Amino acid sequence: MHFNEIMHDKNLQITGSIILFLFIIGNLVEFIYSYHKRKQYYSYQTFLINISIALLQQLTDAFNKIIFFTGFVFVQEHYSIQRLLHWNEMEIDFPFMLSSRFPFLEVSWYMLIVWLFILVLVDFCQYWLHRLSHEVNILWAGHIVHHSMEEYNYTVALRQSFIESIYTWIFYLPLAFFGIPWQLFIMAYAVSLIWQFFVHTQLVGKLGLLEKILATPSHHRVHHGKNPQYIDKNYGAFFIVWDKVFGTFEPEVEAVDYGITVPLQTQNPIWVNIHHHLHIFRMMVKTKGFINKWKVFFDKPAFIPLDIESEYQKLKLLAKPKEIRLPAVKSVYLFFNFFFTALSGFLLVQYFEATLNIGLFLPLALLIAVSFAVNIALMEQKKWADYAEVLKLLSVLVMGLWMFFTNTSNLTMAIFIITTATVMLAYTWVIAKMYRKNLVLLNKRNY
Repeated sequence: MHFNEIMHDKNLQITGSIILFLFIIGNLVEFIYSYHKRKQYYSYQTFLINISIALLQQLTDAFNKIIFFTGFVFVQEHYSIQRLLHWNEMEIDFPFMLSSRFPFLEVSWYMLIVWLFILVLVDFCQYWLHRLSHEVNILWAGHIVHHSMEEYNYTVALRQSFIESIYTWIFYLPLAFFGIPWQLFIMAYAVSLIWQFFVHTQLVGKLGLLEKILATPSHHRVHHGKNPQYIDKNYGAFFIVWDKVFGTFEPEVEAVDYGITVPLQTQNPIWVNIHHHLHIFRMMVKTKGFINKWKVFFDKPAFIPLDIESEYQKLKLLAKPKEIRLPAVKSVYLFFNFFFTALSGFLLVQYFEATLNIGLFLPLALLIAVSFAVNIALMEQKKWADYAEVLKLLSVLVMGLWMFFTNTSNLTMAIFIITTATVMLAYTWVIAKMYRKNLVLLNKRNY
């Protein structure tokens, strides 16, 4: 089966739309409720940071889906047990059907059992993927993105690595080998994905008997804790029974301290994704002996060679940066900057999945990634960010002018790009002017 056929499969598109809708509604409901109850689970800045990281992951995921679906379908169609032993392939059907008789729903118990069995298998694979992502340092380098935020809300569920998705699909290939059709796998994975999203909240307490079987918000809050007894616990995605069977379960008792043991000094989306990879590389270069270098790469993240331990202890003593209060005019700019960058990324992913034009996708994806990084740098008041933002807007303006004068079929898009870049450049000038005025007033007061 060709990748285009998979991506244009109606059931897959509907599933994707449902997931997107639930994620948006979940964030809105939690934000409104927590704001109304003054819970302070959200902040404006971390909201932009987490969604920026999530959208960066979606850019790479657009490409990684080609590898995943192609690989899964190829193994299932050519090297599954059913193919090798010439057995009948697994039946594909929906377990629930509408009926004209009360209760107006018919259940295919066979297909329901098949679906539940596949859900269990998917969750088992997810448990080991998740566990190894905490216990193997190079895998933790990707997964750390999800844990490196000291807030806990639904935006954290979307905070995923753009590097991790390059290899995680490999953990699900055994399902293809056992002949599970990709349609059934996707449906089971979607159920697991939606459930994993909804456990990232502080608004839901313990759920009684469900705590014994399912991975609940209480269980997953423990998983995100850096309290000593909570580290590397509760890996279950949908079921918590795997943790109880394999000895990684820990109940929520004391208040959870969220985040990682070495605080990040910046939430720049690109740095957040690559910082631990660079940390591993630096340790491998500095430590002596092949065994130490091997362990730095494949041992647990807690392993630090003795000859560089003092350097690592200095990192642990770093204080986490304070959130900078921004002028309202700059906060508005950051939001619209984020909005237009996010919209561009969404349209680019849609374009790529429809055309598979990798030559155009890669440079534009890189521009969008840089745009997200510069926007967060502006939020963190980095000195270089102002110059980078102006340079980016000038580049976008030039691209819009080039489109306007060379490609008449995209005049509307070209005008939109030119207008947006011009308005945002004007806005940066206003912000800079206000900043200079405030600086002059401050100097006069001090004088």
